[in-house]
Amino acid sequence: MATTVTPTILSVSITESYILNGVEYGGTKTKTYTSSGKVLQRIMVAKTDDPAIINFGADDKLGQVIAADFQYFRVTNLDDTNFITLTLYNGADSFFYKLKAGDTLLLMDNEMDAIASSSSFGAFADITQIAADANDEECAVEFFAVTT
Repeated sequence: MATTVTPTILSVSITESYILNGVEYGGTKTKTYTSSGKVLQRIMVAKTDDPAIINFGADDKLGQVIAADFQYFRVTNLDDTNFITLTLYNGADSFFYKLKAGDTLLLMDNEMDAIASSSSFGAFADITQIAADANDEECAVEFFAVTT
């Protein structure tokens, strides 16, 4: 495929700033991803009955990015009152995360494992879907995905 898109660098910086009793805590951490050539950013409504927001698979198509090209994913709950339940699914296991109003979750890798009946690690597998299920009322959700 011929293209005029030139892959570039994604730079992600996380800054913490906290002052307690006159003492400053925190810092800034930056991670750089090279050869980033695709981006998907969207604000959408997380519903209570249709939670899928993005899929990861073998093909680059509507609603799906290539799992093997994963570099970075951020999801933010834009609601000012309600939480959403994020579900990270890897084809066999699901991991659930409560994302409160205004909170953000970053993923800097796409492998996960979740085991309900054991405290032992099983095996990592690529995330195949991320869903955002609104707890009470529909919530605005923003996600930002970058792949190679």
